[in-house]
Amino acid sequence: MNSPCDFVWKARDNQPKPLTREQFLSFLDGMDVKMTTEKVRQHDAQSEVYKILLPAATWQARFEGKLRNDANAQPTGLFCLDVDIHHEPEFKDILCRSGKDAAFAWAEQEARERADLWARMQKEEDSNQRSGEPLGIVGIHISPSGTGVHVVATCAPNCKTIAENQARLARLLQTSHDDVCKDWARIFFLAPREDWTYLDMDAIFSPL
Repeated sequence: MNSPCDFVWKARDNQPKPLTREQFLSFLDGMDVKMTTEKVRQHDAQSEVYKILLPAATWQARFEGKLRNDANAQPTGLFCLDVDIHHEPEFKDILCRSGKDAAFAWAEQEARERADLWARMQKEEDSNQRSGEPLGIVGIHISPSGTGVHVVATCAPNCKTIAENQARLARLLQTSHDDVCKDWARIFFLAPREDWTYLDMDAIFSPL
């Protein structure tokens, strides 16, 4: 079964292909993804070089065999909240006070704690133990850098744009987010299975 979205093999791949359940699982469990992610998390001059070699999902759109650009994008009904903890003021403060290693260690711990917390919140929603506005989360994983979190969710009926959906979910999760990730053709690099704290495969791969 296909997801409503596509995937690309790496950042410079502009020919998206349908993301099947089988392909998605191969990314989650593949040693190449795991090993590349480990290299990204060394936080050195080569980290960005390795990151752009990772496969990525186009959670927010599919392209039906056409080039990956906003003109060809067909909305999927999903969006992704990209939380970059290493862009937050506290990270910069720790970097200035205590150096690179302490700052990245803090950001990695913070990413894990947020990913775990948000997974618990969605699981409470799944079991009808959470009140308030629905989160609608279908997947949460630590970003390949280790210092951020990607949250994939269904679009809310009262939100008309990706930016509105992202702002709404960020408010509910009480977090900062990268507000430049609002274009339909945006890619989001995938991470190994152990970095996923929440994953609803049936929701991601349900028919459109």
